[in-house]
Amino acid sequence: MCAKKKGARRGLLVFLCIFLGLILAGLLVVTYYANSILNQINRVDDVPQETLTHEEVEILLAETDPEEEEFTGEELDPEQVTLPEAPAEVIEKNENVVNILLIGQDRRPGQGRQRSDAMILCTVNTDRKTLVLTSFLRDTYVKLPDYNGMKYGSNRLNVPYVVGGMEMLDECMLMNFGIEIDHNIEVDFSGFEKVVNAIGGVDIELTGAEANWMGGVSAGMNRLNGEKALEYSRIRKLDSDFGRTNRQRKVLIAMLERVKKLSLNEMLELTETIFPMITTDMSNSDIIGYVMDFFPILLDLEITTQSAPHEGEYKSGRINGMSVLVPDLEMINTRLRETIGS
Repeated sequence: MCAKKKGARRGLLVFLCIFLGLILAGLLVVTYYANSILNQINRVDDVPQETLTHEEVEILLAETDPEEEEFTGEELDPEQVTLPEAPAEVIEKNENVVNILLIGQDRRPGQGRQRSDAMILCTVNTDRKTLVLTSFLRDTYVKLPDYNGMKYGSNRLNVPYVVGGMEMLDECMLMNFGIEIDHNIEVDFSGFEKVVNAIGGVDIELTGAEANWMGGVSAGMNRLNGEKALEYSRIRKLDSDFGRTNRQRKVLIAMLERVKKLSLNEMLELTETIFPMITTDMSNSDIIGYVMDFFPILLDLEITTQSAPHEGEYKSGRINGMSVLVPDLEMINTRLRETIGS
């Protein structure tokens, strides 16, 4: 009897070892497959980082905008423009909140890193099942952090990325807005077009003015391909940068709605097109962790949008030939604390 019991225990032990071995093998296969897909993404650490010379920086900071005949703003003396001396109060967030900054840049073939033409902060709260898209206007006049032993003073928000990449831009966001960026994703405009085409276009409702400006489309709902979606996202002279960033958020939401409707196989096929076109500072394990956290709530996400600054939180003008928005950073920080804080 004892021999039979021992034999049964031994058999059970062998079965458990085989079962656990199969699970482990399956996990290894899945991990290998996931990593093989994720390895198509460009990592910021693997991309040669450009360091501008002092002369290149001086030229960059001295760039001005074309004269605008319609400009009615105020000519501002930079010595009289005051920004808070102390860094912004950090916006507290708990473990359920993730801040991922999307960076769009107008880089042409053969060019290196350019200014950040679009900056959209995606704040996901997995507990509340919310996604807040916050557009940061590129002409916002902010303090720039020191970088590589150089002091940059104050300039527009689109400057830190071309000078010091994600690292300098993240430091600038923390300094001026109190936002701790967890990770960054960057794509240039040619990549954006390919992404939109890969998901079959986006459905956008156009106003009559937008349709007339673009051409080849009509007022009302339109299915825009990558080229037209980019053209729509870049419209500025029709109204303002507030209108432009609002259009960018509409396209982003439309893209998310398209992705929600894809099957798992279609999503996997889509990654082969999208991943080689983006650059990020996330590791494979970071991405897998976010997928595990975000995928279960994807269909239930409540999406809201905003811009920083918002109406009433800035003064427009020109400084040294640059069109700028001089922000009330304390007012912006207070609002962001309410909308994206824990």
